[in-house]
Amino acid sequence: MDIIKKIYHLREANKRFIVTTMVESSGDTPVKTGLKMIIHDDGKTWGTIGDVNLEMLVIKDGLEMLRQAENGLKTYNLNKKSSKQEHKIGTEMQYNGSAMVYFECINPRYEVYIFGNGHIAQELSRILNKQKYRVFVIDDRKEFINEKLYPQVDERIFADYSKYSKHFEPARNSYFIILTCDCKYNYEILKNIYQRELNAKYVCMLGSKVEATASLKKLKSKIGKVDLENLYFQVGLGIGGDTPSEIALMIAAEMQMVEYGKDK
Repeated sequence: MDIIKKIYHLREANKRFIVTTMVESSGDTPVKTGLKMIIHDDGKTWGTIGDVNLEMLVIKDGLEMLRQAENGLKTYNLNKKSSKQEHKIGTEMQYNGSAMVYFECINPRYEVYIFGNGHIAQELSRILNKQKYRVFVIDDRKEFINEKLYPQVDERIFADYSKYSKHFEPARNSYFIILTCDCKYNYEILKNIYQRELNAKYVCMLGSKVEATASLKKLKSKIGKVDLENLYFQVGLGIGGDTPSEIALMIAAEMQMVEYGKDK
């Protein structure tokens, strides 16, 4: 498998990794422009950029950039003595030249779990950016979990809401949209998310102010002290509109607001 196919398969598997590319080399060096190496988040690699000693430095820098979710360009001095030139990293290698490496961080798509069928769920699943989100729709009515209603989602799941939310394993920083037709199911899903400490990025529950107040009271009584900074009851940004497509747009806008760290 060549490295381009490997990158494709890793992206399809929703893995987190960084791609390093030798964009320029000069002088007497063992590296060639265009060579690529993949660095996984556990430090394992695929491919090569031409020199083991240089790769050790690139792996170290790549893991830090992956942790910071940053792209960037670094220049490495391949001389035996470390260079004091600005922006160059000395490698203590016995060559006479330099190498410039580009780091491209590939983050997995955010996972979005939509509990409950309905027009809002259908509209939301259509407008979410498929390059950014993996969308899962969960419903306890089998006839509503089909490709015709949800042609673009990653997975359609027929399951009992309470049982599923007790055992599913979402990725960290996932988004949860609770849109069932029954407030008791809404609360059960909400409780399981916070009781299991699922590290949600965003939790949104459709319901009235009365339901929101009652759910919060029950949640605090059941779990005790809990951080609800990521919980949104008034569905979506208040930009106006009450049709399913407009409400879905407000939810998507609020998700983007949360992703980029903007204020409520």
